[in-house]
Amino acid sequence: MTETKRVTGCVFIVCILVLGLQACGVEGGGTPPIMPASNTILLNATQTAQLEVAQLLFEEKALSASGQLACSTCHTDETAHSTPDGVGSPLGGVAMSNQGFRSSPSLLYKAKNPAFSFNNNGDPVGGFNWDGRANTLASQADGPLLASTEMANPNSNAVVSKLKALSYFNRFSESFGVTSTSTDQQIYDAMLTALQTYQQLDPDYSLFNSKYDRFLDGEVTLSAQELRGLSIFNDNNKGNCASCHTSRVAPNGDRPVFTNFRYAALGLPRNPNIIANADVSFFDLGLCGPKRTDLSTRFDLCGSFKVPTLRNIAITAPYFHNSSVDTLSNAIEFYATRDTNPQRWYTAGGLFDKFNDLPPAYRNNVQRGRPFGGNPGDTPILSAQNVSDLVAFLQTLTDDRTAPARSTKVNN
Repeated sequence: MTETKRVTGCVFIVCILVLGLQACGVEGGGTPPIMPASNTILLNATQTAQLEVAQLLFEEKALSASGQLACSTCHTDETAHSTPDGVGSPLGGVAMSNQGFRSSPSLLYKAKNPAFSFNNNGDPVGGFNWDGRANTLASQADGPLLASTEMANPNSNAVVSKLKALSYFNRFSESFGVTSTSTDQQIYDAMLTALQTYQQLDPDYSLFNSKYDRFLDGEVTLSAQELRGLSIFNDNNKGNCASCHTSRVAPNGDRPVFTNFRYAALGLPRNPNIIANADVSFFDLGLCGPKRTDLSTRFDLCGSFKVPTLRNIAITAPYFHNSSVDTLSNAIEFYATRDTNPQRWYTAGGLFDKFNDLPPAYRNNVQRGRPFGGNPGDTPILSAQNVSDLVAFLQTLTDDRTAPARSTKVNN
């Protein structure tokens, strides 16, 4: 993203759905939006200014210690605001030579993401990041700014110093309530709010205009292969994908976001391209560490990571939190053959060790339900044709970035 994005069309609708009427300048909460005779609806002047400045901050490399890394560097427009195409774990740090050990997940469709909690069954739900340690988009933005493998600022004061030097700092201050008496912490918090505002108000973050959405609206039909893929996706005895990636329209008409916001331990293969993995004693355990620390003694959660949305999944390769699988078809084949052909996934340097990215003590946490299961040499639950059909269906979930956003409700 280099140009200022559109702030017309469905932006105001998104604003209402995410922030509420008063925050969007309705019912006495500010200047009412301009509503022209056409179906194009504009944000009011305050929100327009906020969105423009917030996008600049999202793209601002000067906020990093290296001067070479922005939020948009690791969350690119072309890949649904996820890791750049073909990049597994991006480089960052002061000299752009430090590598993290997780991929950058898509930032799209976060509006309905709840804060982290345990549900009535005791299962973890919600939160942001792969381990749910952030409870808001604002607190999520805090992590990369200070992480040594990303923007690498030593503290929030250093970020504020860089922020004050920006040519548009006065515009930022006017848009987000920063005054001459604001402390550095208040300025920093205002900047995090601005980054959250960008993701809440930019229409590209909730387009809901994929082929599947047009299918739900009764405007197009899916091909025979795409329909087969949808059937396999929803079949509990085949793909069983919908058990984690909710695909059905909600009773109130809300479109599916293709995640249940929960966590799963998939037993992924270890990625040798992650520098940290050269240390055989290092393991990324998701909910129980090392980035998240409050659940470090919940050993039953070790190896569990957030279930991501599958919207735009076809353009977000490589896959999973550790970027261990390179293509969409291979990602589906992992589910199909993890247990029936484990040598394909867990043989490294001539040595076979199933679930090799988890310590042996936590391997019983790995999910076993379909399409997993079976023994080595068994016929997989999913055939090659099934895999191809699923890929065809998942490709219908890619948004059209050249078209306007649609309502979050199905139009029929």
